[in-house]
Order: sequence, then structure tokens, then C-alpha cells
Amino acid sequence: MPRKLIPFEQRLAEEQLADPIFREEWQRLAPARAFSIALLRYRAEKDLTQRQLAEALGVSQPRVAKLESGEHNPSIDTIINVVKRLGIEFAIDIAPVDREPSFVTARARKIGAVEHDDVALVVASSSG
Repeated sequence: MPRKLIPFEQRLAEEQLADPIFREEWQRLAPARAFSIALLRYRAEKDLTQRQLAEALGVSQPRVAKLESGEHNPSIDTIINVVKRLGIEFAIDIAPVDREPSFVTARARKIGAVEHDDVALVVASSSG
């Protein structure tokens, strides 16, 4: 029987997520990646440079680059500032691991569900 070929990216992801240290960090930064995607989507939709987005947010261009990297969880104050200044929505719904998060809509759950060992987590955004 022939073996099923697995794409390199999938094999790499499986191997990395099998490492408990990597998996913990990957899960910890899930909100950062979702926030990064929201900023990148907004910037692309509005055809803005990082410098232009920084001006709109009242922050420096390096700060925008850091937020867009997805490698640092933003503070609640940062999320609020971005939401207020850009008019986008961003939601984080966290529940105990044995319960489904219920505050965020089904649509948001569909596009924003994040696998997490310790909690059930939904992160969603909209440029709405």
C-alpha cells in the first residue's frame, strides 16, 4: 500500500507542535497572531504603509512593526486604542477548557477558533 505524502509545511507544523515548549509559546501568542492579522488586513484594505498606520494610531512605525509581527501579545490598552482609532472590532472570548466560549458570535468562532490546551479561546476581528 503506497504511503500518503504529507506536505512539508504540515509535517513541520506537526513536529513543532509536538514539542511542548514550542506548543506552549505558540498557544500563548495566539491572540498576538490574530491581532497582527487584523492590523495587516486593515492596512492592506486601506492601502496604508506602516508609517501611515502608525500616524493613524498615534504610535511609532517600529511599534506597528512589532504589533504586526505577531510575536508580542498586545495589552488591553493597545487593543482599545487600535479599535477606537481604526473603527475595527476585535474580540477575545476565553472560557475554561471544558466549556465552549459563548460570548463571541458563531461567525467569529468559525473564523477565529484557536486550539489551546489550558482554555477554550476564540479570537476574532472585523474591519467592519
